[in-house]
Amino acid sequence: MLESLLFFFAAGVACELAAINRNGRKNVKQQAELIQLLKELKERKN
Repeated sequence: MLESLLFFFAAGVACELAAINRNGRKNVKQQAELIQLLKELKERKN
């Protein structure tokens, strides 16, 4: 239950970052942290 909530939260953050990038403002560090979070969630699921 908690893992699925975290996944949806992470997906929401990803969408937000994509919107920021479309506006021309890139935050590479934040994206890297998000990618790491998603990798950890994926590993935890398996």
